[in-house]
Amino acid sequence: MPAVEPAVVARALYDSLQATLRNEGAEDQFDAIVESFFELVRGSGPREAEVTSAVPLERSQQDAIIQQLRAKYGPALDIRFVVDESILGGLIVRVGDRVLDTSVRSRLVQVQQRMLTS
Repeated sequence: MPAVEPAVVARALYDSLQATLRNEGAEDQFDAIVESFFELVRGSGPREAEVTSAVPLERSQQDAIIQQLRAKYGPALDIRFVVDESILGGLIVRVGDRVLDTSVRSRLVQVQQRMLTS
């Protein structure tokens, strides 16, 4: 499959949409149509994710996480990386209303709770 230049394709889509709207006398609907297009691309799943780590992640680590999350939730997922030293290690991944907490702090709290109930 030949490579395409994203900017060239985007420009062609833009020009085509503008021409179609002009032909239909609907130029004033451009913003609403673009928003609908983004909704279509994003899908109905979550749109934002936050990945918290105790130390800054290397670019290759971030890329791997981005690839995995977008494979599961869609290519339009916006992923933000946050550093919070208080989690001590591991990651906390929030996507929509889902949370995956593999932080060291969380594990220590679980151990403490088990010790108190034993």
